[in-house]
Amino acid sequence: MLLIALNWIYITLTCLSFGFVFKKLLNIDVSHTIIHLILGLFLYTIITTTTAFFIAINTEYYIIILILNSVFLYVFRKDISTYLNSIIHSFKILKYLSRLLFLLLFCLVLIQSATKPNLIDNESYYIQTIKWINEFGYVRGLANLHLFLGQNSSWHTLQAGFNFSFISNYFNDINGFVFIIFGFLFIEKLNNDRNLQDYFLGLVLIFSLFFMQFVNTPSPDLIIFLLTPYVIYEFILNFKSISSNKFKVILSLVLFLCFVKVTMLVLIILVMILFFKNYMILKTNIFKYIVLCSTILGLFLIKNYTISGYLLYPTPIFDVLNVDWKLPKELLQLYQTGTYQSGMNNIDVSHLSFFEKLSYWIKIPKLHGLFNKIYLLVLIVFPLLLLKNKNVKPLFIIYILAILQFVIVWLNSPQYRFFFVFVLVLSLQIFISLFKSRKLGITLVYASLVLSAIPIFIPINLNTFTSNNFVMSLSTFKLEHIIIPEENTKTITTFSKENIDGFEFNSPGEDVFFWSTGSGDLPCVNKQQVEYIKTYYNYIPKLRGNSLKDGFISEKVKKDKN
Repeated sequence: MLLIALNWIYITLTCLSFGFVFKKLLNIDVSHTIIHLILGLFLYTIITTTTAFFIAINTEYYIIILILNSVFLYVFRKDISTYLNSIIHSFKILKYLSRLLFLLLFCLVLIQSATKPNLIDNESYYIQTIKWINEFGYVRGLANLHLFLGQNSSWHTLQAGFNFSFISNYFNDINGFVFIIFGFLFIEKLNNDRNLQDYFLGLVLIFSLFFMQFVNTPSPDLIIFLLTPYVIYEFILNFKSISSNKFKVILSLVLFLCFVKVTMLVLIILVMILFFKNYMILKTNIFKYIVLCSTILGLFLIKNYTISGYLLYPTPIFDVLNVDWKLPKELLQLYQTGTYQSGMNNIDVSHLSFFEKLSYWIKIPKLHGLFNKIYLLVLIVFPLLLLKNKNVKPLFIIYILAILQFVIVWLNSPQYRFFFVFVLVLSLQIFISLFKSRKLGITLVYASLVLSAIPIFIPINLNTFTSNNFVMSLSTFKLEHIIIPEENTKTITTFSKENIDGFEFNSPGEDVFFWSTGSGDLPCVNKQQVEYIKTYYNYIPKLRGNSLKDGFISEKVKKDKN
């Protein structure tokens, strides 16, 4: 816990200094103190991503960042002093219950951050993605080694820039930091009585029990769940008119969300609406908007091209490039089929009609099916509140985006976490239209945090919520982790050196799931996976050159006549 707290201080200072640089570059005069940190995080992500094309995000990079941080902290020392005083003032003016609420949230998130990660994706590709970036930067054709490594979210690049991998594998804390700072923002809004949308934003913490499961792992989902409601909040408040300063902030936040997870591309529609409604005010800065958008798009496309050979992995859209490390179409189809079936409880539903698929999807057991039902119910109920709401136009636009997001997710991978943020937004908008009591809201937030504490300290069997045998229990806190947190993996297995047709790699034991890699030494991929793809698709991974830095290709192998 202590080491995590120290890491959060380092992240805060980095975000502070880079936040001022970002605001100078875009000529942003003012922003909320918490959003300042997010803008700094955005710039740091851009820099780390750019650097990863050339060098490993390791010791040399950290030294460079330390030097830059020192320079920026000195240059902006007066601004930083003003910022810190503002934060202290914001905390002091909170009501007693709100201050107590934040302290409770801080303690719980810090404790949860010291436990082992729970998400299964952490064991399949989060750890390995970050490890590759730490040791080599972006590697050509990495998707040929493990299909999931082709996703390579910029959030994992960001974590690689904060995890001090050359010291240990304990620092896995970017999500905990983000939850803490957004928690402060939400509590501040809940503490206010200015407007109903402040109440909406404060109530996001009602979902703390759900958010807490993402705290101890570098999942890109958590920043989506926390930042998207703020973007929607600002869209509603600034729908009629917007300043150039506010627009630049919203544009930056939306680009950050899209950079982290391309499924949030629907939010670009909100930016476009604000831009065209306020064109006469915003047109003077159009060059800056174009440069920022082009930078993010360029980094996103080049990263995909480098790692998979496709510009828009995992889709073959705009497949105009042919390089030796390009993932074969058959394996791309395998990935697409697998991700779609994961949203259908890993069942092949290709033979079913649309309504049969929808019926099956709704009836999926346990937590997945519950969220599927809730989302459809929310989509049905939400239009009813629009009739008497003064924000009918912006809310209607958000509702259309929720439907569009559902269509996109349905066609690709109908997993609840890909549309959960709209469940959150729409359900809270329904709630605030029916219940106006701030006391009720604070009570519900407190209840959610108290419930969040239970699985941190008491072992809980998850059989009621999931059918996945590999995630049947949550990690609980142990006293020995007050100073040093647990390592970043939950996988307990023995790794072995394997050689299949001349390809040498490390593989976890047979006691783990098919896509598992855990924290194995590079290159690491499950032997079961390599043999499966060799048997059914006639491909095996191969080095492009003499070293891991040269990347990977998929080599066609001859079928065994026997």
